[in-house]
This record gives sequence, structure tokens and C-alpha cells, in this order.
Amino acid sequence: MSRRNSPVPDWIPRDLTAAPGVYQFHDAVGTPIYVGKSVNLRRRVRGYFYGGGPKDERMALMVRLARGIEVHPAGTDLEARLEEADRIERFRPAFNKALKNRSKGWFIEVDWGAPFPRLRVISRPRRPRARHFGPYRGRRQPAEVVVLLEKILRLRSCAGAIRPDVEASPCLQHGIDQCTAPCVGLVGLDVYRAQVREAVRLLEDPAYLPVVYERFVRRRDHAAAAGGTDEAISWQRRLGWLEELDSYRYVLEKPWVDRSWLIVLPGPAETERVLVPVARGRVLERRALSWNGSGWSKVVEDAVYEVRLRELQAESVFQPADLTPSLIVTSWLEAGAEGGMAFDLERTDADLVLEHLVKEAERLRKESEGLPHDAEPERDPLAAEESAPVQFVA
Repeated sequence: MSRRNSPVPDWIPRDLTAAPGVYQFHDAVGTPIYVGKSVNLRRRVRGYFYGGGPKDERMALMVRLARGIEVHPAGTDLEARLEEADRIERFRPAFNKALKNRSKGWFIEVDWGAPFPRLRVISRPRRPRARHFGPYRGRRQPAEVVVLLEKILRLRSCAGAIRPDVEASPCLQHGIDQCTAPCVGLVGLDVYRAQVREAVRLLEDPAYLPVVYERFVRRRDHAAAAGGTDEAISWQRRLGWLEELDSYRYVLEKPWVDRSWLIVLPGPAETERVLVPVARGRVLERRALSWNGSGWSKVVEDAVYEVRLRELQAESVFQPADLTPSLIVTSWLEAGAEGGMAFDLERTDADLVLEHLVKEAERLRKESEGLPHDAEPERDPLAAEESAPVQFVA
């Protein structure tokens, strides 16, 4: 019986690993044309050539043009996602569009360069004099926050520049007491910009909200006591919007995005680890270490030092290249840091990180030698003096 020919071309290695990781297709001249990730590299890569190939026309063309492949095993899905994003950003493969929407972050912008600034939700900061808050992973929530702030503080929501005209009539927003109408000069430049500063403070400091709430309560009660029923009702409505704004506290506080971390992930091999330093949300170059090596503690110290250095240099606004890996790590942290360890470098330092990792390395060493965790290892004291401060051999 003749053996059936495989549809997998000869340039696909026969010994492809079944580990998770990233794969990268090249064309005939070695140019990367597509980058992807999978929990099983062998099955995923070979799967492109079975069943008549991809049904999607774009991917079918990619497969026809491909003439080479690189694979990069990873110990975790987070590492694979970061590697995939890094390669797409670096090579801009022609057939990749998967990260196009995922990499879009949203910002709340206050353009102080405008005389009467308004709050806007944008996808790319461009105005150098503007103040930006974010990034946020979606547009809906920051847009809802902006609407609430406009109603609470009676800010303008209209687009375009304002040139106050006292002969004009204010719009409906003023009629329903949701704008102070700077367009017709009912408030001046200084008063209106003070209103915007209140909005900025609420955005940058959610703890300021109770202060505003108490002030509004006093004004409502004063209006009611003076017989100003309509004014009291207006303040009560604004109190309700403040309470609604408080429900977005988790959006405003951004518990992960702007913080610094040292993330420790399992590597492709049992004794390997991958360090992911994060400086104020910016994901830095990953570092590999092995418990078998004598200098792994230095790798950890250098990673923490790099975070501290980059914290001093971090810009107030994320650059486009920083945004995708930041959102990937943020999503992983918010999901519970599954499969790894995350050290909050705003609450700890390199010494405490090393102390924890020493215990982890010792535990793994004992497991590999079949020792109980409370057993003391036998060590050569002379060798210990000559070696690095911490050295574990599996």
C-alpha cells in the first residue's frame, strides 16, 4: 500500500514542539508576513495545511505565499501574547490585523490650550498642552464619565471654538440647567475654567468626590430653606449624577495601568522563569533566568533597577507602541494574575522580591530531589562560600 502524501510542506519542521508559544511565517525572501500564537504550536502550524487550507481568503493567500517558519515556545499565555504583540509591532506583517482594535486605547482629554476647554474622549493624544487621563480599554465607560461630569459641573458639550456673543441666545443645555453658557457670556473665562478644574480634580482624585457631594448637599439644603424649590431640585439632580459617577470609581482609579510591577512567569523549562518588568504601565524587555544558574538574583535586581529608572523617564501619555502590551498585562492582572506572580513595586523592593523567589526556588529544588519541604539540604560549606549568594541546582 502506498503511503499518502502529507499536505504539510517540507519547509515545516517535522519536530515542531507541542508547547504553547508564537509562530511567524516568512515569505520566499525571509520577510515576516504573519505572526500568531497558540497553546500547541505543532497542531496550530500544521493545521494551516489540512482540510484544503484556511477558508478565509486573506489567510489562504498568506499560506500560499509562506515559505518559512519560526517558532518561539513560551511558558505561559501571557508571555506568548506579549511576544506576539512585540513581533507585530516590530515587523508589521502584511497579513496581521488581529491587534488593530485590541491596541486602541481611549483617553479623556482636557485641552487647556483652548480658552473654554471641553472634555473629549479620544483614541490618540495629539495636543501638547492638553491633560490626558487613561488609557482605558474601551470607549463606552470614559464617554459615560464625561457626560456625567458635563451634567454635574454644567460644562459645555458642544464642539468647536467658543467666541462669546452676548447678543446670541443660549442653547437648550442652558435651559435645562446643564450648561453655564459661556458661549453667550453668562460666565466668564475664569469662572468657566474653574468649573473645568473641578472636573479634572474629580478625574485625578476620586477621593475628592465626597467633598463635592457635601458641598452640593449644603447648597441644596440652603436653597430649599430659602424657598428656592427649582434650585433645590437642580442640586438634587446633580447629587444623583455624583452618585452615579461614584459607581465609575474603579474606572477612574485605574488600579493597574499606571503602576509598576515585576511579573514572574514560568518559562518553557521547569527550572526557567521569565521576568516581565513593568514601569508605570510600560512593559519593558523581558528577561530569562534559570534556578540552575549562579547569577539569577542579579537578573532580578537589574530588572527592578530598570523599572525604577524608567519610572523617572515615563511620559504622562502612553506612546502607541507601549499601549498594546500595557493593555495585555492589565487584562492579565485584573483577571487574577493566573499562572504567575506579580510583585507590586510600589509596595515592595528588590530585597523582598528576592526573599520570596529564594523560597520558591528552594521549594522547587526540593520537589525535584524528592525531599520534604522542611528538609534542610546537604551543602558543601566551601562551595557555598565561593559561589553566588543564592544558588540552587535541580
